[in-house]
Amino acid sequence: MNSDENGISLEGKMDDWGPFGNSEGKWLLFSMGNPEEGHSYALPRNMDDLGAQRITHLISCKTGGRYVAHIPWSTDTAGLIAKDWSPKTIPPRELINRLVKFLQYHIQLYEEMGFDTSRVFIYSFHGGNNPIAGFIQEIKEKLNLNKLIITRTDNVAGDIADIVLEKLHFLSIELSKDNIDAKKLMRKLIKIVTTLDHAGHCEHSIGAAIGVLDEEKLVLMNRELEDDFEKALKKWPTLAGLGGLIMYGKKYAEVLGTKDNDIHGHWKCLNTLRRLDNGKIVTIKEVGVILIETIVNYYSQIIKENTL
Repeated sequence: MNSDENGISLEGKMDDWGPFGNSEGKWLLFSMGNPEEGHSYALPRNMDDLGAQRITHLISCKTGGRYVAHIPWSTDTAGLIAKDWSPKTIPPRELINRLVKFLQYHIQLYEEMGFDTSRVFIYSFHGGNNPIAGFIQEIKEKLNLNKLIITRTDNVAGDIADIVLEKLHFLSIELSKDNIDAKKLMRKLIKIVTTLDHAGHCEHSIGAAIGVLDEEKLVLMNRELEDDFEKALKKWPTLAGLGGLIMYGKKYAEVLGTKDNDIHGHWKCLNTLRRLDNGKIVTIKEVGVILIETIVNYYSQIIKENTL
């Protein structure tokens, strides 16, 4: 018989093909956000889901990890009081129980196909999900994983700060007419990125970068913020670090912080909104692009280092 009659099987012969070579498929990637949460009049309720999905897909494209699925649940550091602005919030323990079953199902699918399932990476875009990182060892043991990485939103800023600042410096030059304008813009950009909080300037800029910011609604919302800032916050209380809730909802003070004890930075975010541009949300798409790219590169490097 000749080779045409036998066919040509490439199984096991393609390991060095493509940009990832033998590293392709070494990790199973999952994304996680929040399916329904108030942000602002101009951002979708599933903003955290969309942000997580975009970033995880880009990490897959840089590392060769298999983007398997999006985890549909969310929890919150504020507890069940967060249901007031995040209706689908569930307790951390309940989320972990569901998560283990969800991961087991998908891991089994890939095991049955003969793929490597020993490493799992979960990227979360929602700060309320940070508590699940405390269950890494438990999840790892239940799923018999060699490696498990679950990201937090509160431990990356310091690691990427210098890179972001360098990119903002070049952006300020690119968007300015002269050195004086560039310095002014740089100060503005720093204020924007240092208030990386819920539904502030940063998150709206990220929304613009991934194409889900409603520009017309942003204009209408900013008009109302400029005309009567406090009235607008009562209308959209989740703006600027849950600004309306911390200003007018006394029952939230213990979990969200007070002006004198700003434990989560919500008041800092609110004050930046009030002062930066007459109370308006400042949206700079390029800032969103920089943040996304930097986060993607940061976690891609961690994955690569843990693949060896």
